[in-house]
Amino acid sequence: MIKTGLTGFAAALALAALAPAHAQGKAPAAQIAIVDVQEVRSQSRAMAGVRKALGALRKKYETQLGTSEKEMQAEFDRLRKDKDLSRSEYERRVRTLQADVVKLRRQARARSDALNEAFQKSFVKFRQEVILVVKAMAVEEGFTLILNKATLIHASPQYDITDKVVARLNKRLPKLALDYRDPVGSAAGAVTKRRAKAQQKKK
Repeated sequence: MIKTGLTGFAAALALAALAPAHAQGKAPAAQIAIVDVQEVRSQSRAMAGVRKALGALRKKYETQLGTSEKEMQAEFDRLRKDKDLSRSEYERRVRTLQADVVKLRRQARARSDALNEAFQKSFVKFRQEVILVVKAMAVEEGFTLILNKATLIHASPQYDITDKVVARLNKRLPKLALDYRDPVGSAAGAVTKRRAKAQQKKK
């Protein structure tokens, strides 16, 4: 996903600073600059914040899923040991647990997809800001062509303006929110309800 976005990013970056061709006369010598797009993304404070938020949410949901699965396994173990349950009641409760497992896994997939989509939206905003910064630097410093370092075989360090792009970008865009909405609600709440329901049936 990110690799695809960066590929398009490289093309946009290369075109961003191209000066219009002269209609008549000889074109002036090109003023070239190089930007390491991967390094800009890596050193961006805004993207670091997005990655941190994304990682925290993934860890939170993995913990909740693990807790839910352990609770369900514990309920299943209790059912197997409960000698007072009729066969039909035992089977009914097992089917309920199985349905809960399926539901939890669907929730996990929905959250994963939603997090990926939120990250992609943040990356699009970040990319737009980088292009604006590069365009501004092209105008200010007279660059006619700015290329992505990843697409080059060799370039002299004197042409590299990556550090300048990072510095300006971090000043312009110090933070970037992860625009995420939980598509399934609280898994912890579901666990609490399930525990309460199980305890009530035991009585």
